[in-house]
Amino acid sequence: MKKNFTTSFVKKLFAISCMLLVGESVFTYSSGPPSGYSNAPGDANCTSCHSDYSAVTSGTTWGNITLTRAGGLSNAAANSANAMTLSFSSSTSTLFGFQLIALPSSATSSSASVGTFSVGSSSDVQTTSSTSPNRIYLEHTSAGSAASSGSKSWNFNWQTPTGFTGGTTFYVVVNEADGNTSSTGDYIYLKTFTATVLPVTWLDFSAKEIDGEVQLNWSTAQEINNQKFEIEQSFDGEHFLNIGEIEGKGNKETKSFYVFRTALNSVKTFYRIKQIDFDGKESYSTIVSYLHNNMLEPNLFVDAVNKKLLFSEPQSIERVRVFSVGGSLIQDNPNWKGNSLSMDGMNTGLYLIEVTGNSGKQWMKKVLYQ
Repeated sequence: MKKNFTTSFVKKLFAISCMLLVGESVFTYSSGPPSGYSNAPGDANCTSCHSDYSAVTSGTTWGNITLTRAGGLSNAAANSANAMTLSFSSSTSTLFGFQLIALPSSATSSSASVGTFSVGSSSDVQTTSSTSPNRIYLEHTSAGSAASSGSKSWNFNWQTPTGFTGGTTFYVVVNEADGNTSSTGDYIYLKTFTATVLPVTWLDFSAKEIDGEVQLNWSTAQEINNQKFEIEQSFDGEHFLNIGEIEGKGNKETKSFYVFRTALNSVKTFYRIKQIDFDGKESYSTIVSYLHNNMLEPNLFVDAVNKKLLFSEPQSIERVRVFSVGGSLIQDNPNWKGNSLSMDGMNTGLYLIEVTGNSGKQWMKKVLYQ
């Protein structure tokens, strides 16, 4: 017997395919929506069923949707596991659900996902997928929709691919449900977050003095599309100038080492490395600083047993003069060498020690000899 389906029946059947949240009794898709409701290019969103209100794209509650990554969203590395957290809170509901996808920043309806998601031992989140295009979605489970305190956080890992660098957009749809076990009365929030997958994975960066120059050493765990490194210098740690460059390795998945030498300065100097890939994208190393040993301020220590005055940083000292508190010169030691000064024959009391560094800088110290 042929069956005829009414328009209202078809609408109800379609509603079953949309995201509904946990209620106190039977409800549809409490364990997560079908794939394709992330609001990404080519995807729908849940207002197609939860249509009482327009999609929310601003406001205080919308602002409570956050996506975080340890270390920030702007410096993810290629081929790396990134611990992430999606959070939402509302003062009017305790039932939330979501769907999320990561796509290239210039995504179209045919773009595939950037990387993959994994949930570990979490019972709050799960993945689903689609083909043509190949997309992987992250979404809530039944256990992950209840938020008794009016707030909920979902933890997961985002594994970035090996061959991708650049911008990534996370498309997030959140359902704030009223718990009436139907598609009515629910608010649907739409939000995006931007992340950047860097073309270089930095390992370390250091500065040291070698043969009268500052030698900068850095290494990378892998490089993707890396054109070059520009070496930058600053005397205040804020304003940097380019002092040279070194060619990058292009694409390399093994560890690489780099060395750059520059002139030694008489003041504390800051250095950083600017990495530039072939399409113009940039990233920076951490900032390191170096102060020449000859500029380090010495400390003085009295060795009363051996009747000596001991100096730290002796290599920075050129001349030592000893004065009484009245200003009379007691000792003058030009072209000073060693790390101690004899106080044999001197009376106990307070003395002024004038130390002149190799750079010409002077320090005046007070020493009590007992």
